[in-house]
Amino acid sequence: MNMMVVMSSAETIRVEKLTKPAEIDGLSAAWRSLGANSFAPAGSFLQPWLAPALKAYGPKHPAEILALWQGNELCGLFALQTGGGPLKRAWVSPLSFSGTPLIAAHDPASVLQAFLGAQRGRAIQLRTIPASGPFWDMLVTAAASVGGAVEILNRWERAALAAQPSFEDWFSGNFERKRRKEFRRLRSRLGEEGRLESLAWAPGDPVDPWVDELIALEALGWKGRRGTALATDVVMANSFRDALHHLAGEGSLRFWKIAFNGKPIAMMSGIVKGDQGWLGKIAYDESFARYSPGVMLILDATERLIDKERLALVDSCAIPGHPMISNIWRDRIALCDVMIRGPGLPAPAFRLLVEAEKARVAARAMAKSFFYRVMRRKES
Repeated sequence: MNMMVVMSSAETIRVEKLTKPAEIDGLSAAWRSLGANSFAPAGSFLQPWLAPALKAYGPKHPAEILALWQGNELCGLFALQTGGGPLKRAWVSPLSFSGTPLIAAHDPASVLQAFLGAQRGRAIQLRTIPASGPFWDMLVTAAASVGGAVEILNRWERAALAAQPSFEDWFSGNFERKRRKEFRRLRSRLGEEGRLESLAWAPGDPVDPWVDELIALEALGWKGRRGTALATDVVMANSFRDALHHLAGEGSLRFWKIAFNGKPIAMMSGIVKGDQGWLGKIAYDESFARYSPGVMLILDATERLIDKERLALVDSCAIPGHPMISNIWRDRIALCDVMIRGPGLPAPAFRLLVEAEKARVAARAMAKSFFYRVMRRKES
């Protein structure tokens, strides 16, 4: 464990660099407390979600956790890749869906300044952070205050659900009458053929049966055929299962299911923390495709999220322009990958790093597009 001290406008902030699993585990209680009192929603950095990913992927892809302290209070947590050099990249795993770090609500500007100060002479890459709003504004201001700058490498939008007065108001305002009628017709038609149930996981219920059903259902679909389902990746499946157990323990897990004659035909997990939510893994039985079970499930989850949870925002965590969720949830979240010039890094050197990173990203995107064309697959 390495430690440095950075002077902030409020009080001295200590920055600890943690790389050993035992050191990171020792943060658990303070980490959970920070997650409950963060400045901005940071779903991927919540302890129940990130800790299992670090444990699962850390042996092959080690992480450097920066823990920032004011006195005895953990006030910030950032995850970076290990190693030296002029560029520090964000640490991510296949289960990452957001790159916003955990920062305490009471003095976020000082925490960001301390984080950037600890990266003197370097550029820092953050991925999948908000491209507008409180965190973005604070980041830009903090970078300027230490003599740095922020440059966007990539920007996109994904579907979201903003706060609504009621599900019925949203449903009637979001879809024309003909489409609302079609949704109801499909549900009614399937219900006439057997026992149709809309179920939600309840606190205290066993988690494993729900996870087992979701993994099995996903494996039956296109992800199973492509070899990208959880069932084909033991590391990801174990990390996902552990995370859902931890989320359940603190009351943040959400799980929804459509069952037909007792058999799941559509399932989806989710996270709720404070007034923010994130959708997780979704799977459906393709043999019921004519009834649109995935759409049915999204609508049922939406009803619960609006009428029961009363959240300010729910992030779909879907790819841009996702053919299903983008046509149901019409709100959008702007996200971006950025490069930050830390204090002491000359502007010309930063420009070279930015251009090199943009070229790397463009080359990777071109290779991916070529692969999907050759394999005759749609990107997902």
